[in-house]
Amino acid sequence: MLRLFNMQNILILYNPYFKANVIEEHLKILLSKGKVAFGKVRAKDRDMINSDENALNEIYAGANADENGYFQLFLSDFSSLYVAKVIAVKDTLDDEISPSYYADLEVEKWFILGDLRELVRNDFERVRDDFLSGFLVRGRTYRIYGNDYVYPLVVEQKNSLDYFSSGECFYKNVYKSAEFLGVKENLARYCFGEIFHILHIDSVENLVSAEIEYLANKDDKIYDFSAISMRYSKVMELEIYEFVKILFKRLCIFDKEILAVPYSVQGKDYTVRDMFEIRPNLGTYKFLFNQIRIKKAIQRLNDRNLENFLLYILLGEITALQSVRNPSVHKKKASLREINLLRSRILGIGRDGAIPALLREKQKIDYKG
Repeated sequence: MLRLFNMQNILILYNPYFKANVIEEHLKILLSKGKVAFGKVRAKDRDMINSDENALNEIYAGANADENGYFQLFLSDFSSLYVAKVIAVKDTLDDEISPSYYADLEVEKWFILGDLRELVRNDFERVRDDFLSGFLVRGRTYRIYGNDYVYPLVVEQKNSLDYFSSGECFYKNVYKSAEFLGVKENLARYCFGEIFHILHIDSVENLVSAEIEYLANKDDKIYDFSAISMRYSKVMELEIYEFVKILFKRLCIFDKEILAVPYSVQGKDYTVRDMFEIRPNLGTYKFLFNQIRIKKAIQRLNDRNLENFLLYILLGEITALQSVRNPSVHKKKASLREINLLRSRILGIGRDGAIPALLREKQKIDYKG
């Protein structure tokens, strides 16, 4: 049986009534001390029993028992949405790591946050349609209206995503600049359209940052664009990986022996089964899509457009990326000409973009189940 990693998730609605700038207050302490306590305030008129109490206590105990363990706490007022990395849960606080406004409130639990990421700011429709609709509560899609939820609420992601798996520190970049948001909006509107929301959040960060650096230096003929090529590489590696995991889950319906197909990365031996836990390099996909067993399973999908995309277009895009990225890894500067070609391929400038095409095919496979 194929087992996939499943991150534990909790959702809390924070009320601006208690403090207008809730997130900002916590962020100040996180920036200065490296951690902050977020308090779950007890509602004065609450008389409902939280049916998730046992499950919540198990999640809390898991985080407290493992010094490297954590779970994800989603914080929302429905207009904005943040995800926090909870490294511990306490009934009382021993040190001053919480905003002062809690002094006048009854706090039932303290969530110790080690990191924080901004997912959506001031966009109710996006919170509702792109994120909350992706949560399951006791097996059913999260309902904004007409629900009887008691918070903290245990939620399950329809597509499990660990926002902190990379080990990077994100809280220093919670509030993006106007430039960042403007470039992000332009990429969504002119390059990706409605499928932009399918992108992994790390891909969005890298695409926007690459575009900002490109626009600032495109007139400098001697500028080293290697950092941009590496950002594009990260996007391709991550998006192809997310796509391939969904694809192979579907291919295994036709042939479960695909899970045993071997490959190697830097002298280490793996099978396709390992791919769901360990991300391979780009060259691995070129190898796997040329294996007879996998080709036959792809053909059984009965989708000639997808088959053509996988066996010709996608492999060509990987080769094109490697031709620019690999030399830059070995200290050779990436030129403006190389980056222009790569940028056109990735974003779809004057041609169909590699990432938008990948997202469309991913959406089709995911939709089919």
